[in-house]
Order: sequence, then structure tokens, then C-alpha cells
Amino acid sequence: MRKIYLVAALAIFIQACSGFAGAANTPAPAAPATVTFTPMDTPTATITPTITPSQTVVHIPTQDPNQPTTTFVAMPMFIGKNTVTPFLTPTPIRPGPGFLSVQISEKVIYWGSCQPNKTKIITQVENPEDVFSVIIFVQVKSATKEDYTPWTTGNSMQKHGNGNFSYSLAANTTRGHNHYKNSWILFQLVATNDAGDVIGRTKIYTNEIALSPCM
Repeated sequence: MRKIYLVAALAIFIQACSGFAGAANTPAPAAPATVTFTPMDTPTATITPTITPSQTVVHIPTQDPNQPTTTFVAMPMFIGKNTVTPFLTPTPIRPGPGFLSVQISEKVIYWGSCQPNKTKIITQVENPEDVFSVIIFVQVKSATKEDYTPWTTGNSMQKHGNGNFSYSLAANTTRGHNHYKNSWILFQLVATNDAGDVIGRTKIYTNEIALSPCM
């Protein structure tokens, strides 16, 4: 009987030891993984620059040569039964504000080898002390239809003093000279001060210079 108790106690002791050994051999649970949050890049608004074109001042003729001009007619006066026509003193035609006169040496020029192939335009300004330069703009118009070349960007006339300026207009170097068989050279003179401001402008001369090829 005593042997039976010893065997039972030994069995319990062995089971207890095996429990401790199993507990010692059980691996410890791994530490929970640490999640690192990477901040997302905050989108930055991209500003596209707006290009604002700068104002470019180009002095070009603005008068319409096709606009009719005013014609003054003397009105008769009636005195009793007689009709009296008033005497009118002819008024010289001014070329435009700021100008006293415009003269053209040749009214017909030819492009090619014929003569004359150029003309001289001479002008006198009204206030020489205010005028720094006179610019001439040129355009070629068909003699048979309403068709024009573009206006040139302007050329400076030669200054001679006392308000006199001149420009030699050559047929062969006029832009658009060979665009039509027969044509007219249109031009306008613009007076500017030393700041580049327009202070005078002639009318547009339309039927003053005829241009033809050398036959």
C-alpha cells in the first residue's frame, strides 16, 4: 500500500516538472509591429504666369482716303430783281494740321530701267521748333480696282532746317511696286516731336504719283 502512494506521488511530481519545462520552452509572443505613418506630400498649387503683351505704338495713317471732302459753293444773294454773286477770295488748300505745304517733283514714275524712276517729296511744317521728325508712309493702289498693298511702317524724311523736309521716293524700292501693272502711290506725312508724339498729319495723297512698269 505504501508503494502505491509513492508511485502516485512520483507520477504527480513528474507531470508538474514537465509542465514547468513546457512553459519555459514556450516562445514569448512577438512584440506588436509598429506602424510608421509617412505623411503624404501636400500638393502645392502651381501658378501659371499670364503674359500681358505690352502696348506697341505704331504711327500709321488713320484717315480714310475714300471719304468725301467738303466742297464750298458760293450762294447767290438777291438784291431786288438782280442776282449778285459774292466775290470769294481763294483760300490756299492746306495739306493738313501742322503742315504748310507739300510738293512733288515727278507725278509719273516707272519701275525698271526707264526714267524718271523716282520722285522727291518736299514739305514744310508749321512749327519747326516743335517738330523733331517727319515720317512718310507709303501704300500702292491698283489703278483699275480697289486693291491695296499694306502701308509701310514709315521712313524718316531728311531734315534741312527752317521746317523743311524731303524724301526721295524710288519706284524700284517701293514695296509692292510690281504688284500691279499700273498703280498709284499713296502717301501721308506725320510730324512727331522729340518724345515720339504725333503733332501733325497731312491728308492721304491718293492720285498724285502714277506708277507704271518700264515698257
